Amino acid sequence: MKPVVAGLALLLVLGGTVPVVHADMVTAAEPASDRPVLSEIERRGVVRCGVSFNPGFAANDDAGRPVGFMVDLCRALAAAVLGKADAIEIRRLSKPQEFAAVAAGEVDVSFAQTSWTMTRDAAYAVDFGPPVFHDVQGIAAWRRPGGGSALEGGELTVCVPAGTTTQTTMEALAGGGKRIWRLRSFPGWPDALEAFLGRDCNAISADRAMLTTALHALDASRNPQGQFPANSLEITDAPAAAREPIAPLTPNSDRMWMAAVRWTIYALILADDAGVTGSNANFQRITGSSEIRRLLSGLPDVAAKAGLRPDWAYQAIVQVGNYGEIFERNLGARSPYKLDRGSNRPWTQGGLLYVPVFQ
Repeated sequence: MKPVVAGLALLLVLGGTVPVVHADMVTAAEPASDRPVLSEIERRGVVRCGVSFNPGFAANDDAGRPVGFMVDLCRALAAAVLGKADAIEIRRLSKPQEFAAVAAGEVDVSFAQTSWTMTRDAAYAVDFGPPVFHDVQGIAAWRRPGGGSALEGGELTVCVPAGTTTQTTMEALAGGGKRIWRLRSFPGWPDALEAFLGRDCNAISADRAMLTTALHALDASRNPQGQFPANSLEITDAPAAAREPIAPLTPNSDRMWMAAVRWTIYALILADDAGVTGSNANFQRITGSSEIRRLLSGLPDVAAKAGLRPDWAYQAIVQVGNYGEIFERNLGARSPYKLDRGSNRPWTQGGLLYVPVFQ
């Protein structure tokens, strides 16, 4: 296991030509009072990111270093803002602690695998960035004696983390049709998982990718053979599975910082769609399409308006990789989990990842 420019034009400057500045582009530096998060990050020298520890998404490796999909998004953001991908500080957050931590300034941004909902958007002093992972709600269950599915009718006790979209969806499903499902809520995901593994519940529900990576990691760590008993466990989409758009959180008091987070993520997604990788970004800077050249060689004045370095996207991609590279090494084919990208592909490849135009 081991992310700018909001609504402004990006113009490529080649051959020493003088950059063209449109009338709607304000190039004066923002006062520090209007960019409190960025000013503090520059003073501090690190970007503080909140995460929820889940295998593949965020965890410590054998050397104690934070690694994972969400950690790499934090690293890309640090490369874009500070020019150094490793200038990060990772703070572990227990859900739903991320809302208070962001609003109070304890972290600059949360990548704590939070689903974007209207209620959360309206209720908390945070802004949601673009979804960085599209998931669905899943359910895992111990099979019945003889190998039959525990999900096919009958009684089922389901562990769920309290105060989550998972709990709300399962409450609506419990008792529907032939199902007799009883829910047991726990303060957090680790508690629910531990209860399930202890057979206090014969099923557990959460985001499907999180279920898959967590149970895979436990296969290897708890069983000498590296597997649960053969065919003892099934993981599938929950009935009428809820969509789970996982998005970062920033304070809603700093629009400039939100722009930096938003466009760094968009840059990683666009690079993935266009085939710009960490190894070929330098070449694409010269030979790529006009949009890619604008992305990798943005105007300094425009980048500054979003709190980013002049070469923000180039640094993020070269130092960390595009979205697809980040996905594959942490969750996909190059990881132990082998998750299919599914909806987490660019829109041109049948996925849900779509970005505004870089111009």
